[in-house]
Amino acid sequence: MIEELRRELAEAQQQQRAISQVLEVINSSPDDPAPAFDAMLDNATRLCQADCGILWTYNGERFRAAALRGTPPAFVEFAHEPLDRHSSAALTEILYGARFVHVADLSASEDYRAGNPLRRAIVDLCGARTGLAVALRRNDALLGIFVIYRQEVRPFTDREIDLLKSFASQAVITIENTRLLEAKQAQSRELAETLQQQTATANVVKVINRSPPQVQPVLDAIAETAAQLCQAEYAFIWKLDGGRFDLTAANNVSPEYIRWTADHPPDLDRGSATSRAAVERATIHIPDVLADPEYNRWGSQRLRRYRSVLAVPLLRDSMPIGVVTLVRSEVKPFNDRQIELVTTFANQATIAIENTRLFEEVQARNRELTALGEVGRAVSSTLDLKVMLKTIVDRAVELSGTNGGSIFYFRKDVGRFELGETSGLGEEIVARFRKLDIVAGQTGLGEAIANAKPLQIADIIKRQSNPLRDAAIDAGLRAALIVPLLSAQAPLGALVLQRSQPGDFPPAVVNLMQAFADQSAIALENARLFNEIAQKGRELEVASQHKSQFVANMSHELRTPLAAMLGYAELLKDGMFGELPEKSIRIIERVLANGKHLLGLINTVLDISKIESGQFKLNLGEYSLDSMVETVRVATESLASAKKLSFRTDVANGLPYGFGDEQRLTQVLLNLVGNAIKFTDAGEVCVAAGNMNSNFIVSVSDTGPGIPDEERGRIFDKFHQVDSTSTRTKGGTGLGLAIAKEIIEMHGGRVWVESIIGGGSTFRLELPVRAQILGAAE
Repeated sequence: MIEELRRELAEAQQQQRAISQVLEVINSSPDDPAPAFDAMLDNATRLCQADCGILWTYNGERFRAAALRGTPPAFVEFAHEPLDRHSSAALTEILYGARFVHVADLSASEDYRAGNPLRRAIVDLCGARTGLAVALRRNDALLGIFVIYRQEVRPFTDREIDLLKSFASQAVITIENTRLLEAKQAQSRELAETLQQQTATANVVKVINRSPPQVQPVLDAIAETAAQLCQAEYAFIWKLDGGRFDLTAANNVSPEYIRWTADHPPDLDRGSATSRAAVERATIHIPDVLADPEYNRWGSQRLRRYRSVLAVPLLRDSMPIGVVTLVRSEVKPFNDRQIELVTTFANQATIAIENTRLFEEVQARNRELTALGEVGRAVSSTLDLKVMLKTIVDRAVELSGTNGGSIFYFRKDVGRFELGETSGLGEEIVARFRKLDIVAGQTGLGEAIANAKPLQIADIIKRQSNPLRDAAIDAGLRAALIVPLLSAQAPLGALVLQRSQPGDFPPAVVNLMQAFADQSAIALENARLFNEIAQKGRELEVASQHKSQFVANMSHELRTPLAAMLGYAELLKDGMFGELPEKSIRIIERVLANGKHLLGLINTVLDISKIESGQFKLNLGEYSLDSMVETVRVATESLASAKKLSFRTDVANGLPYGFGDEQRLTQVLLNLVGNAIKFTDAGEVCVAAGNMNSNFIVSVSDTGPGIPDEERGRIFDKFHQVDSTSTRTKGGTGLGLAIAKEIIEMHGGRVWVESIIGGGSTFRLELPVRAQILGAAE
């Protein structure tokens, strides 16, 4: 009993080692199942005491011997060919669902007696007698069969059958792993090919974009790339023009062959893949030209020795304009992916050829419009109406090939036309035209204006009589083209071209004159608007001068009596004319405060007037920035205390002396600090000063309400206030910041504001330590 248990334990350990060995082989060669199959057969035949074995794989149609062990060469040769799915009864049983088939004596089986080739080969060539076949299945799908044989009639035990089933399971794992790996590798190859093709397509597009007027670099790139990606020895791109093929690009082709094709181009028939693609307007794929009954381009075939050919037509509006042809020197048909890729290249070649054609058409059109461009430049070169009108009519007559022309103004207020400039008309007829009273409703001029489009008069004799028509007939003119000059607001007039021969004007001339008239109308309108603007500018300049003079005079006239009033008020307050009651003193103090405020407003307005007139000057000298900040602090600290605000200064030590207008810079700081105190109801106001890179850096910050984004860009504009409503609670003229900005910029510096709504504002100054001001008084 103990010996039997030891034997079973030893067998189990041996089986486990065999299974582990097989697993190691599977892991060591995931991309090649053959070593694993060999290991399985070795261990299976050894552990099951079999003499030979075969592992068959199944593809759904046939069985193939993937591994053999212990079989003689004669059977190896027999097993080289795949087996039909019903080659033996055992195979058929497994196909129909059997998990395994166990035959005790193969030589006594019906298959052997019936002469079944597989059963005969197993018995006669391998000497097999007992056979055990186990199905390899995954999810009920048959993947193959694991078979072992003994050369004696000795059936396999249940333990041996179970062991073979274990090996069969490992074989299934190996087959499935290999399938998954091959699928992944195939997917990777497909992705790599797709990426390569997309890259190649993108490169061709880059060539197209790099050289829009040049088709040759594009076609050369397509031929080279198509041959490389489709594994073709040669690639050709043919252009088809007038029924004749012309080789425009080729890859890997000798100059001798190119010369031969120039002398022997394909005929437009079905005798070659190239010509057949053009005739059928479809892709032609010939796997072997030697087997194609219609192929007859043997001269080319003998030179290049090609066999497989692919030809894709270049189609524009369903009409062939060329063909892309790829050839291989062996019988190796092109696959669907390659055909699709060549079709893409053919489309790109068509785009390149079409782009070149369109480019050449545009160039031709540009040449036609060059004259019109010259006219446009001539018209745009001056705003003198007489010069412009003369240029217009001269160019129009020249471009249209007519005998004469004229431009008529349209006076909308009176509904009449009057003659402007002329070209090609005699002095007598011009003088007669100028004397005419041309009513809009009685002439072709009015008709063209009313319809807003050119009017052709093939024979003016057939028109109803009117003064202009009669004068033209007397001058020997018979045909006329009238093109209205229209602006967006109203008609401006008309361009009239006249010819001594009756008949219609060519459409090209009509279209050209229409474009010319549109351009001329814009130029005329620009000239009119410019003259109006210039007139308004002159009027505004005079008004501004008068305003500045008035402000300066009024400021002077107001300051003199106001200074006297303030002086007398000071004397009254100081008791120079006797002691006043307390109530009277308070009134005098109010008079002084309001008078000083009024004097400040007058000085501010006068500063703005000086700035606008260019009379604002700076008096330069040495100054101390820290002293200036201290002066401002002393002057405004009481205002901050009155509102219970914290007021502090932060001035860096050792600041250098500055050079500039100390009085004006102090005025700037007083304005900024005053504004900060005025608009801050709680918190603090801080003045900070330092220097960096030869500049003073000064900031005035507060904890006020902040300035909205839309107001920051206008905060330094004259008369602008953030709160400009009639109910605003803060006073001011809106001029302080404008003056401050001017003063800082005159010193060569800059000022700006940073603000957060609800988080306060900071005005920053960047001021050169040594200011250099052009025209300043020193």
